[in-house]
Amino acid sequence: MLITLIHNSYSSVKLVDAARVCLLFDSDLIVISKATSSAAQTGVPEVEKLAFKRGGKVLYVPDLIDAIELLGPDKFYMVVPKRLGKEKLDFNLLKEELSSDLKVMIGVSGGHTSFSLKELENGYPVYIDDIDENLSPSAVFAIILYSLKVT
Repeated sequence: MLITLIHNSYSSVKLVDAARVCLLFDSDLIVISKATSSAAQTGVPEVEKLAFKRGGKVLYVPDLIDAIELLGPDKFYMVVPKRLGKEKLDFNLLKEELSSDLKVMIGVSGGHTSFSLKELENGYPVYIDDIDENLSPSAVFAIILYSLKVT
């Protein structure tokens, strides 16, 4: 099971764009945690509407820990800039995990900064090879989900 998580988003545009990418690549569940500002007011309802139209599922939770406690993922990869990651995201391993019965959650930050050091303690920080900056959540999901399709 593939769970895609967008954390700490305040932009409705970034949130909706990321959700569109996740829906395009058939994420089993889109989780939105700690949305604020326009992301919470207009972004979340728009994502729910898009998911409903496409037969997708959305879960909106107050914070990252709520998503972890509710869903109990077997693996939780937190995509961060290279300087914060423990190792490079292994697309082959990820594909194997998704082919098994594992519940895999891939989380990205929806803001201009990455996850906090405290938040990183809740998952496994990984980076996409040669990327040492914060990309938009839609860009990160597009790279990862497309790579899973072609690997």
